[in-house]
Amino acid sequence: MKKLNNDIRGFSLVEVIIVVSIMSVIIGVIGYGVSLSSGKPAEECAKKLSAAISHGRTTTMGKYRNVITVKKEDDGRLTVTESTFSSESDILNDSPSQKRFSTVGTKNVTVEYKIGTGSYVTMNNGDAIELRYDSGSGAMKKTANSGTECYTGFRISKAGKVWFVNMETLTGKVTASTTET
Repeated sequence: MKKLNNDIRGFSLVEVIIVVSIMSVIIGVIGYGVSLSSGKPAEECAKKLSAAISHGRTTTMGKYRNVITVKKEDDGRLTVTESTFSSESDILNDSPSQKRFSTVGTKNVTVEYKIGTGSYVTMNNGDAIELRYDSGSGAMKKTANSGTECYTGFRISKAGKVWFVNMETLTGKVTASTTET
């Protein structure tokens, strides 16, 4: 009779699949942690903030009045609320005909705003600023410092990475980039 070969060296297919799946989970968790510590949230916040402000500016064109409120919530998130007033009575009653709300930043991101050519001011939890645009030209209205100056940009940072949201006062153009203009 032939003797059965009892060579048990090597791995079974089930063992290989289990090891590969465990390694995939570990690599995924490490990758997520690296993206959080690499400043990715600052980039996402800047791009979302730029898009939300641009949408508000575009909505203002042809509307009676549109107010864009950028607020650092008490829990640290950055939110944008766009309130559209379609008539004079909406404004008098402080009752917008439309409201659009979006969260643009996580609580781990530092947000600063700039008025005119001055220096940046850090937004603390609970702080809010209002942006308004002219409905005819799309230019920014003076809403900072009791209506004497315009907000000109935001600086958003996380883990040493800095992104800027630049706002041009004459044209109303809003851009997000790694450089300040």
